[in-house]
Amino acid sequence: QGVCELLPKSFVVYQLFGAELAMLRSPLFVLFALALGALSLTDAVPSEEPVCPGNTTADDILAGHDFSGKVAIITGGDSGLGFATALAVARRGATVVIGNHNVTHGWQAASEIAKRTGAEVLAFPLNLGSLTSVRAFARSFEERFGSKLHLLVNNAGIGGPSKQTDDGFEMVFEVDYLGHFLLTELLLPALRASSPSRVVNVASGAHENACESAGWPIDCFKDWTYLPPPVVPLKPVTVHYKTRTAVVNSSSYGIAKFLNIQHAAEIAHREKDNGIQAFSLTPGFALTSMTSGFDPKDPRSKAFCEQQVHPDPALPPNPCPFSAEQGAAVIAMCLSSGTLQSGVYFSRTFACEPRPVAAQGFTESMRGELYERSLRWAGLEASQASLHLSGEEALLV
Repeated sequence: QGVCELLPKSFVVYQLFGAELAMLRSPLFVLFALALGALSLTDAVPSEEPVCPGNTTADDILAGHDFSGKVAIITGGDSGLGFATALAVARRGATVVIGNHNVTHGWQAASEIAKRTGAEVLAFPLNLGSLTSVRAFARSFEERFGSKLHLLVNNAGIGGPSKQTDDGFEMVFEVDYLGHFLLTELLLPALRASSPSRVVNVASGAHENACESAGWPIDCFKDWTYLPPPVVPLKPVTVHYKTRTAVVNSSSYGIAKFLNIQHAAEIAHREKDNGIQAFSLTPGFALTSMTSGFDPKDPRSKAFCEQQVHPDPALPPNPCPFSAEQGAAVIAMCLSSGTLQSGVYFSRTFACEPRPVAAQGFTESMRGELYERSLRWAGLEASQASLHLSGEEALLV
């Protein structure tokens, strides 16, 4: 998710120095950074009125929207950004399905949201670290809702540890990326049938230093040597952030988040004629149950907050950390705005503006092959992809 929401504390402490562009509020600094090429002109001067500056929340973004009759799936909807998103969407009349690992927590969250909103809210078990569990979730959803699905928010995720799953993949890669890839693929028929529909992948600014953070060459995505990623041994690695160089603990988190971004971009390309839009985003540093132990007065927390600053000093300042409701504003925008370009990556820190993606050797021409490889990793061939999960077809996947 966001750089800090689901990461081990040791990783968060170091990532706060580089997950988002750190800069001071001074206009003089912005001009200096522009001269050095650290910022582009569009970084310093937003091209249009920002969507979610300062303390804007998901509820603020969805004000006036009516989701009555729509069905939404939100993975990890039992807490943090996922809960905030589920609550905001349910308040607008949508039926919400929470997919999460802890069934008890899922039903508790569903019950609370239903009580507060009057909406229909359900919870289905979903272990994204098991492809079998992902398929079971998709079957359960189809049995209950058939081909009705309008909004899919791929939000759940972990920051570690890096180890092998029973499916043979590195765990963070499978939970954060491949499990969501398979889930999306299995639900594409319902999304197509319910078009216009949307897929939203919650990524992270941690993608910017994905290769170095894993201890790999800075252009590790130039070919398929590191994909699917091997287990990343815990060791010190040197990472060159935009504002400083730091020795950090190795992590595979940025790898999965980079793939989330590419997945959304390719879905947008493939499904543009089927009425499906797809987006990716970073919610910034959002205070949730996973980050509530951080002391905002701690010097390390202050260092991270220096980065949660929009370069336009005329805008209301960003809170640091964002509340879960504020971090979820960018998710809400991707679910509701009618003016967004499908396939784009957005940043909550930058008032929900589009942001460039750090390619690290990856090219747009590689997206199609990444998609085809992901189909095979998930146990799907191109001819089997996106089948309805009924009868004998369910056995194929």
